[in-house]
Amino acid sequence: MIKLRTGPIGCLLAITLLVAPAFSAAKVELTGGGGEESLFDELKRGFYSRINILTFGITQDVKDNSGLNPNNALLVPRYQAIINPRVDLNLDFRHLELGVKERFLFLWQRIDDGVRKGDENSLGQFYLNEWFARYRLSDELFVSYGRENMQWGPSVLLSSSNPFYEENGRNNPQIELPGLGYARAVWIPNANWSVSFIANTDKGRLGRQKLFGLNQSSLIGATQRSSQQGFQPAYALKIDWTGTGKYLSFIPAYREHTGYRFGAFGGWNVSDALLLYGEGAISQHQDFEAQAGAAYTFEDGPTVNLEYYHSGKGCRREQLRQCFLLGEVNPLFDPLFRRDYLMGQYTETKIWRDLNLNVRVVHNLNDNSTRLIGNFEYEVNDHVLFYLIANGFTGHRDSEFGSILTYSLFVGGTYTF
Repeated sequence: MIKLRTGPIGCLLAITLLVAPAFSAAKVELTGGGGEESLFDELKRGFYSRINILTFGITQDVKDNSGLNPNNALLVPRYQAIINPRVDLNLDFRHLELGVKERFLFLWQRIDDGVRKGDENSLGQFYLNEWFARYRLSDELFVSYGRENMQWGPSVLLSSSNPFYEENGRNNPQIELPGLGYARAVWIPNANWSVSFIANTDKGRLGRQKLFGLNQSSLIGATQRSSQQGFQPAYALKIDWTGTGKYLSFIPAYREHTGYRFGAFGGWNVSDALLLYGEGAISQHQDFEAQAGAAYTFEDGPTVNLEYYHSGKGCRREQLRQCFLLGEVNPLFDPLFRRDYLMGQYTETKIWRDLNLNVRVVHNLNDNSTRLIGNFEYEVNDHVLFYLIANGFTGHRDSEFGSILTYSLFVGGTYTF
């Protein structure tokens, strides 16, 4: 068995696996036709590639005298500069589909606060964020194995029904979430139903991604991951039903060190303008998570989302740092740390033809801290995109959103081949 590796060797191996067969001169019959097509032409027809070069810079203001980060003990940088070329390769050949997402990262950063003030460092690395091999046993059944970023659910804030990884990455869509190792079998008996068995076999890139993109949860989590319990495999059965203007999914799951968990999500298109949705989960330890939301699209294009999230496993202590010290918060899997949140979002695309706008406010009802996120994208042409993502944080020194940063600015651009 060939083992895919991260790093430059893994990149060359993946490209070889995808491209090398194209040099065969064998002949195959075209389905439903009377002519012949070379294997080279068949492989060429099923091959897809995409190269995206992402560059950005970050500047942020680290809060003084923080309850969670005294004297910048977390070593939060003031400045970062990143270049992140991304290569996506995909081959769809008969019953087999192969894909790899190879990445290179160069990161420079400078710390201007606290015990390491004036420190500069940099790193460069190749890595595979995702790869997969998928085989279609029949038109209704396929199996796959690989490293993927598996997302589902209608909610904006996070995906509480997902037993593997609740973070959905919507606060900064320019930053990739880590790929985790999955084995899957999917059965699609008809247009209304699908059933998936999913095994999360390894943590993949989870906990190994570098800290950029400005999420307070990830900043805090950087110092906690080594002290958290190790990764344990998880298994889920995902049953999806889609009807006319409605959809519903049930996700019973089991993780070896936390036991059973039952998740679900659904949505209802009340009208062309109004969508109601919900998502949640409950575990055998009676940890209950629930999200309820609505999206309304106005006739001239903008969409407004309102969402409430409750987490029964969230920190109840007055000082959030106590929950970290006692291991009651797990930053590896928990995007938010308290119990109750309200979120409002405004989205409008194609303003003045090429400008896209997304503004989101997340308010912590337990400690009255707030995070404001503004995401601005300008599409120069089919290949070039510029963006600005601004974050503002308010709250007292021991609150969730007010304890690490005052503000952050994430500015950059992408070029896609």
